[in-house]
Amino acid sequence: MVPTLLVVSVMVFVIMRLLPGDVVNLMFQDLGYAQSLAEMRAKLGLDLPFHQQYGRWLAGLLRGDLGESLWTQRSVVSVLAERLPVTLELGLLSLAFAVVYGGVTGVLAAISQDRWPDMTLRSVAMMFLSLPSFWLGTLAIVVPSIWLGWSPSLQLVPFGASPRENLVQFALPAAILGSHLGAPIMRMTRAMMLEVLRHDYVRTARAKGLAPAPVVLKHALRNAIIPSVTILGVQTSQAIAGSIVMETLFQLPGMGSLLVEALAHRDFPMFQSLVLFLALFVMAVNLLVDLTYFAIDPRTRAQAG
Repeated sequence: MVPTLLVVSVMVFVIMRLLPGDVVNLMFQDLGYAQSLAEMRAKLGLDLPFHQQYGRWLAGLLRGDLGESLWTQRSVVSVLAERLPVTLELGLLSLAFAVVYGGVTGVLAAISQDRWPDMTLRSVAMMFLSLPSFWLGTLAIVVPSIWLGWSPSLQLVPFGASPRENLVQFALPAAILGSHLGAPIMRMTRAMMLEVLRHDYVRTARAKGLAPAPVVLKHALRNAIIPSVTILGVQTSQAIAGSIVMETLFQLPGMGSLLVEALAHRDFPMFQSLVLFLALFVMAVNLLVDLTYFAIDPRTRAQAG
């Protein structure tokens, strides 16, 4: 994880400085600073060579100092602390919806193989997999506003202030993003369930007279969900990418919208710290997926022993 983070830090540092547009010129145009361009670059440390700028930023990271926003002069850590709960709530709700939707429909499709429920559920999953989430999100905003006169709230309601209104506000973007994330989980769960249901131990359980539900849930599902855990780890990184779109569409003040703002303003410290934090989060989730293997599959524990 450490070498990967180091490579990511170099890439995001270089890419931000290769983008067209100068942050100092933008600040002069929008904020009207009185200092000269040269004085402002010197104050922000942008007059130093690239390797010195990177070294100062990396040294600050190692000390736990993510720097300050070039535009607001606020600590990056304090801004992240404000925006992180929104993104976490949206991501967790989306993944929860994806797991429930993908797991339940995958099992139902497998036990009704090649019949109309199976074909219907597969068609719906392919639709969610094919349609971009930003298009579905746009439809979910535009169509109700035109036909029903309803539009989602643009003012964030904190969970502590009103849990019900907060969950209602997050339900629509989480469902849209979760439907897109749950489609691959559904397909993988269905495929693995079909394979597991053909194994001898499942046939033996049926021959002993066990009811269909215990055979599917107790004997088959436990082994079938292991590959789906891998898909869930991949979907977590996609949930982060999708949250950027959903937060922008539904005006949710999370890390996704903050990332877009930092990129538009060429706010180097903010954007670099955000990307590095998200990369660390994705790697931590992948590590958690590996540990989940260890907990679910006894064979991995036997190999480790």
